[in-house]
Amino acid sequence: MISVENPLEFLKYGIFIKALIGSVLSGFICSIVGVYVFLRKMSFIGAGLAHIAFAGIAFGLLLGSFPLFWGFLFAFVASSAIWFLSYKGRLTFDATIGILFATSMGLAVLFLGISGKYRSEALYYLFGSPLMVESSDVWILAITAVLIAILTFSFYKEIYLTVFSEEIAKASGIPVEIVTFTATSFITVAVIGAMKAVGALLVFSLLVMPPASAYELTDSFGRMIVLSILFGLTSAFLGVILSLTFNVPSGSTITLVSFLLFLLSYIKRRRF
Repeated sequence: MISVENPLEFLKYGIFIKALIGSVLSGFICSIVGVYVFLRKMSFIGAGLAHIAFAGIAFGLLLGSFPLFWGFLFAFVASSAIWFLSYKGRLTFDATIGILFATSMGLAVLFLGISGKYRSEALYYLFGSPLMVESSDVWILAITAVLIAILTFSFYKEIYLTVFSEEIAKASGIPVEIVTFTATSFITVAVIGAMKAVGALLVFSLLVMPPASAYELTDSFGRMIVLSILFGLTSAFLGVILSLTFNVPSGSTITLVSFLLFLLSYIKRRRF
């Protein structure tokens, strides 16, 4: 536990620096992807993919190898299924997520029940622990953050039109289905990247609350992206410091900071 009188003393230690950087990068990734999620009214997908990924992690713990790899694999297959069934099948987007969500939770409980000795490690992925972040995780998150930022600003027009009107986007020659599939894949990456820091239960808070806060303050799509990133970075940074200072799960502190920022944005919009 870090001293309350000097909460930044953890910067002396490499493990805490990795935890902070990893969490901040997770906040960046989730907040920029979250704008797409929020405006497309796909908020449930964050919670769904997080729990599906947790089933994969539970499977990895059962096998005793690479839990995050299995978490990513489960979530990627699920996101592909969501995209396919939503565009090619009769099921609605929410119904598809709901079915996969329920099934994955059943699998997670089954896998954890079989591999009882790994239950304590599973809790770290469920509730979040930034101290689990390793150097390799930081590098992967950094590369992912740069890639998502480049793609977002390189294909700004395509994303903008797809978000606000699929019909206009299609009429403009934009491959809406490919844009949606790519966005869903990046949502998967964002969820997996943030699971160590925030946990499966609360990772969707970083996908929803930063863009929701930004939405309260601006009607511009571009400014909303910038503000969402700022809110995401602030939530992750302050949340991790509070987590390390008071020795509480990081997912809870990051979520509460995110909610406080949303509340302030909501009040400012209504008063001014």
